[in-house]
Amino acid sequence: MPSRRTAERRRWNLCLWLLVVSGVACGSSSGKSGAQGTGGALNSGGSAGSGGTVGIGGVVGTGGKIGTGGGIGSGGGAGTDAGVATGGKNGTGGGNGTGGTGTDGGLGFGAKPSAGCGATTQPSSGRFTIDVAGTSREYILALPANYDASHPYRLILAFHGGQYDAQSVADGGPPGSGPYYGIQAEAKDTSIFVAPQATSARWNSGDVTYVKAMVTRFESELCIDQSRVFATGFSMGAIMTITLGCGSADIFRAIAPMSGQISGSCTGTQPIAYWASHGKSDPTINIANGEAARDAFMARNHCAAQTSAGSPTGCLNYQGCDAGYPVTWCPFEGLHEPSPFAGTAIWAFLSQF
Repeated sequence: MPSRRTAERRRWNLCLWLLVVSGVACGSSSGKSGAQGTGGALNSGGSAGSGGTVGIGGVVGTGGKIGTGGGIGSGGGAGTDAGVATGGKNGTGGGNGTGGTGTDGGLGFGAKPSAGCGATTQPSSGRFTIDVAGTSREYILALPANYDASHPYRLILAFHGGQYDAQSVADGGPPGSGPYYGIQAEAKDTSIFVAPQATSARWNSGDVTYVKAMVTRFESELCIDQSRVFATGFSMGAIMTITLGCGSADIFRAIAPMSGQISGSCTGTQPIAYWASHGKSDPTINIANGEAARDAFMARNHCAAQTSAGSPTGCLNYQGCDAGYPVTWCPFEGLHEPSPFAGTAIWAFLSQF
């Protein structure tokens, strides 16, 4: 049996070993100072430094799980940035923030849902009438296949030419153009289309009241994005489209006339995005008249004379226009007819808004 002196020596050797390894002194009442004191796991200046197990990044921080030995110092487990700070769960940029779909319904920023959004009555496509100052007027409505009353849709009005009617626009328009001038197929159920019907072969300035009455109805009964209402048309329909662009830029975001010209005056000043096509050999409405209409909207949108190549080949994009109000001009080798690229090019133009 070892002597008392020998036992005491062994006990102090063991205490010395514990002090070196764990920072805990035998019999000390401050045994916790190693794990929580300001000196971290090794009070004498060991590897953990001030971070210890409780420092900013220690067991208490989200990056903890360091154990009593620390081992990371003041950096802890990412310190105050651990998974939460502005760089954590994406902070203000998280989950796409305001850039998500939300009420924009996939249309980006600035959607302006109409009163009809959220309506419980399910509308349908078809031919309808509307009373305008005691006169019954007709139009054809085409809704997306999976119309959603909580989604604000673009509204595109497509006006028929003098030799055509609303039904021809809805069915296929001039030969080769496709329903709604080929735009509907490109839109892929993301927009509401309307084919208005003139009371005679010719549209006139008095039809502006009829158009406004339709838009008002659509906004009250359907879920429309009021900031994305558009007009397009061919020939007499293009003239009507230009008339709306001249005087109703507060309603229409952009217009896309095909083989048109200005009828009467175009004295409005509010900018409006403008796309137009015209056959170079058009014997019905000379291309010079189409160029004059283009120039009127260039002036309104403060465009410069310089151009850049557009798409498809042959189209021109005018430079220096007011932000958000471009002017694109697409002359093509043809007569009095919609361009062969009408559907694709018009949709590419309108869908940027």
